[in-house]
Amino acid sequence: MLTRNNAMMFRPFYSQRGFSLTETLVAALLLTLSLLGLLQYHQLLQQSFLHQWQQRQAWRLVAQQLDAYEAGVAYTGILNDGMASDDKIHDKTMLDPTTGIGRKWQSGLSEQRLTAECRKVTATVTTPTNYQARLTRWFCQAAQSISG
Repeated sequence: MLTRNNAMMFRPFYSQRGFSLTETLVAALLLTLSLLGLLQYHQLLQQSFLHQWQQRQAWRLVAQQLDAYEAGVAYTGILNDGMASDDKIHDKTMLDPTTGIGRKWQSGLSEQRLTAECRKVTATVTTPTNYQARLTRWFCQAAQSISG
């Protein structure tokens, strides 16, 4: 007489349930490829956010340069958080992937006197990723009032 336990012992070996080694390896490969795709997507998003932040920061610094020039104050690059930009930005060196040389933020201010009353001032900031923000502002003296 066959009992349930005896029937289980006579069951053929190939009828066991579960995943085969091939199926397990394919599943592991798909998981690995999916994870690599997500990591690349994350890296791309991170680079895009960094580039966007650098662009916005460059435009803000250019505007600050011109505001300081207009006020007649030497531009020190003070950020909103009260720290000097040299501490926060200029020391953030990025390595150039082709040369391995560090690139830093660069800024410049040029003035052109076009007439006796007017001058054109251009401020430029270049990010480590070579994005250049350039802002030009005209400064003209007010006309002298004629009294008489």
